[in-house]
Amino acid sequence: MPDSVAATLEARIEHRTAALNAEIRRLTAMLDNLLDPQVLLQPERDEAGRVVDFILVYANRAACEWLGVDVEHVHNARLREILTAIHTTDLVSLLIDTADTGRTMATNAFRVPRDSGSRWIDVRAVRVDGQISLAWRDVTEQRNVTRLLERRVRTDDLTSLLNRKEAIERIDALTSRTGQRIAVLSCDIDWFKTVNDTHGHAAGDSVLQAVAERIRGSLRSGDDLAARIGGDELLVVLHGVRDLDDAVAVAEKLRRRAAEPIHTAVGPITVTLSIGVTLARPSENTDALLARADAAMYQAKNGGRNQVVGKKS
Repeated sequence: MPDSVAATLEARIEHRTAALNAEIRRLTAMLDNLLDPQVLLQPERDEAGRVVDFILVYANRAACEWLGVDVEHVHNARLREILTAIHTTDLVSLLIDTADTGRTMATNAFRVPRDSGSRWIDVRAVRVDGQISLAWRDVTEQRNVTRLLERRVRTDDLTSLLNRKEAIERIDALTSRTGQRIAVLSCDIDWFKTVNDTHGHAAGDSVLQAVAERIRGSLRSGDDLAARIGGDELLVVLHGVRDLDDAVAVAEKLRRRAAEPIHTAVGPITVTLSIGVTLARPSENTDALLARADAAMYQAKNGGRNQVVGKKS
């Protein structure tokens, strides 16, 4: 080959190499400035060709920050070394499927255990020339805010019990099922207005919170529920009771627990509960059920307060 031709080819190769290196630097700079973490993974296979792990070929700045490691500690590290708890999730299996089949992986709200607590991420992975381009977005805070807003829609701000609307919706759902025996306890704090007038509304709020916590702690299972449906009016729904006597026994336990002194900023305060108890009829209208429980509660109040009255359905 003439020297002139060889020189021309060498010059073209150098030019193309320089252009390629410039493009790599440009793409690397773009990736490093992405807000979302992004890594490039090389599948590590055993002698049988099965993927056993992934080696990090590249990680952008956001990925290093999210992983909590320096760049030099990421490159050529194994995924299981960087995320030690990754084997407890399905992420590795999903990545292996992408490596073997070429199917794009897209998973939202994926839980990843971390030393500082679990994080939730939206994950995207695609196979590129045998390697896996993996990107994710941390949605933990957004998820927490969403769950907080959802909880606030369903619960009472002061006591964290269910609010009236949510309680009625759940009772509607329970009474519409067949074979579900439930009891409703209508609870009213005796002389609560006197507590507010004597000790102030801050003390009254403390009393409400304490009574609510005692009621919550006395529920028998996750199927039972408690709600604040008015100023000092609380509602308990017991799921799967045997009969009215069974429900009344639970109500008596609540009444005794509520009567224990409550420690507040102004000193100990003692309150009592008047409780009306009734059983739901099959497919009964919720308004009628609550009205019967309320009638029993008012009977308890009119009978001297601090007592439980059961009303047969």
